[in-house]
Amino acid sequence: MSNENKKPPVLEVVKGAKSPKATQTKPTGSSGGGTGSGSKKALRFGEYGIENGAFVQFKMMRIEGSSDRAENSFPLCDFTCRVVEEVIADDGLTDTSFLRLEGRRADGVALPLVDIPAKSFYATQGNWANEYWGTLPFIYPGAAKKDNLRACIQLYSRLEVDIPRRTIYRFTGWKKFDNEWRYLTGSGAIAAAGLVDDVQVDLGLGNMSRYRLPAPLSGDTLKQAATDALLLLEVCPHRPHIGAVLLAAAVRAPLGEAHCIDFAIWLHGLTGSRKSAIAAIPQAFFGNFTARSFPANWTDSANDAEAKSYQAKDAIYVIDDFKPSVNRHEADKQHSMAERLIRNTGNQAGRGRRSANMQAQAAPFNRSMMIVTAEDLPRGQSLLGRMLVQEISRDDVNNATLSKLQHSANSGALSGLMSNYLQWLASCMDQHKKDFPTIIEQLRNGAVREGIASAHPRSPEIFANLVAGLEPFLMFLEEIGAIDGEKSNRLLIEIERHLKQAFSEQTAYQAEQDEVERFLQLLRSCFSSGNAHIASRIDQGPPQSRPFAWGWREAGADLVGDKQYKLMGDCIGWYSPPTDGAPPQVWLEPNSAFKTVNEFAKRQGDAFLMSPGTLWRRMIERGLLLKLEQDAARGKPRPAVKHLVAGRSVRVLVLDAALIESGG
Repeated sequence: MSNENKKPPVLEVVKGAKSPKATQTKPTGSSGGGTGSGSKKALRFGEYGIENGAFVQFKMMRIEGSSDRAENSFPLCDFTCRVVEEVIADDGLTDTSFLRLEGRRADGVALPLVDIPAKSFYATQGNWANEYWGTLPFIYPGAAKKDNLRACIQLYSRLEVDIPRRTIYRFTGWKKFDNEWRYLTGSGAIAAAGLVDDVQVDLGLGNMSRYRLPAPLSGDTLKQAATDALLLLEVCPHRPHIGAVLLAAAVRAPLGEAHCIDFAIWLHGLTGSRKSAIAAIPQAFFGNFTARSFPANWTDSANDAEAKSYQAKDAIYVIDDFKPSVNRHEADKQHSMAERLIRNTGNQAGRGRRSANMQAQAAPFNRSMMIVTAEDLPRGQSLLGRMLVQEISRDDVNNATLSKLQHSANSGALSGLMSNYLQWLASCMDQHKKDFPTIIEQLRNGAVREGIASAHPRSPEIFANLVAGLEPFLMFLEEIGAIDGEKSNRLLIEIERHLKQAFSEQTAYQAEQDEVERFLQLLRSCFSSGNAHIASRIDQGPPQSRPFAWGWREAGADLVGDKQYKLMGDCIGWYSPPTDGAPPQVWLEPNSAFKTVNEFAKRQGDAFLMSPGTLWRRMIERGLLLKLEQDAARGKPRPAVKHLVAGRSVRVLVLDAALIESGG
């Protein structure tokens, strides 16, 4: 190649370049992302500006070969952009700031509108432009370039006016604005004046976006919607307490601001019982929901379900299809998730978290009225105490009534009625916050005195919450002319009677999950299945009374014709025959008995969840242990007492033999 065709080295080109003249353009604004492709116009603001459709930085540089200095421009990127607005996302725990940017590349290619977390935009080493716009923009390398580009964009965005700011709420429910209560929903907010759209609520993607209430109804349409809502009381004609619970839950939900909702509704039954279909009715009071579009289900992660329950403040929140029967791992995961969510609800507190620098972080917890549809119950008696269990069978639901309710839900009548109710509540929410807790306390004390809802110490509180939630709703129906005072009183008495029936059934579920009773049932099963046995304390042979019930099996007869028995499994205790008129006793060796029962429960796919010490204390509280020793060191009774067995002293739990043998 000839010398005249060779290109000069890059360095020589740079050295030979002439310094550009300083730009004298006044700082004025421009639309969109700056000048278009190929534009020769320039814009100057501070030490930054726009040249040929891209951001540049101006610097004073020494002129080579001279002591004079001249201003040069250096490109920062190949585009211009501006911050359209700053968005504050309020999720009820923390305020997160987002910057909404739009721009244009120097060649005219549009850079779409994007929302960038403020912490990413202001990060020293942030690569927000390529993270959100991909390969469309180009930023010249160097940390200083990124810092200057960030400052340049901020200055450019403020040329005409300050960057506008607005708040987006990421939860539903009541919030006070300038002494006015408003109920946030996806369509805006329900205030005393009706639906207002000057508030923006963004609950995210998926079915959470269905939490959208329409404008309040009026006239005959409103009265018909009220009539339709009361059909819930008839949806299960043979078990009316199911509909009563669902209606009470729907109208109690908006009063979560007045008094927290620290319980859940657990609706369970076999597949095909239409439990999801009827659970969708109270859910439809708060938006466009159906049995195929619930806000959550049990395949969600626990964190996601927990976060959404926090978002659904003062609303119904259905988690659908608790069915822990796919495999052991999935079953354990669902039971663990159920325990977390229900305890979260009962304690009104989420799981504590720490940031990377070990600062405490606010944790989400359930602020909704949670309804669970399920084919099984969660494990543990304490969990059942935090919820009201309702069982539904395939013959319980009246299909004609359900169809009417579904039509009302799909047409928006139920959500419209809720808008009216919220509008009515908005003007008196301060009074409800003052009076509602007192009303619940009075109803709870009355339920305790009358022995209503005595299945668990928390049950009277749940009963009082549901009854208290009905009273203002019935007053509202009176005021809109949907019912008269006489019917209102009659409905309250009728629903209260149905709720008492609902809580009377709760006693059976509590007994099923009673860990003490489960221990005794599993112990009996260990003997009858041949996994353990009880020996006679006298000769270590089979007890004379019903050897089969104590884990022994017939093994033929001896030479004189007496029956012979063989022992099954490990020996976990001894049978003490009646003496001096005292009934027969069983002496259980504590460690062996608990180990055997726990292993047996695991083989059945349902591990025993209580620790031995707690179990023995529960048995002491119920008076099931016939003998105790006083522990002088702790000043408390000791469950295991010393007895002589086969010439050695052992510590045993002494129980009435009939308690195990016959379940008495």
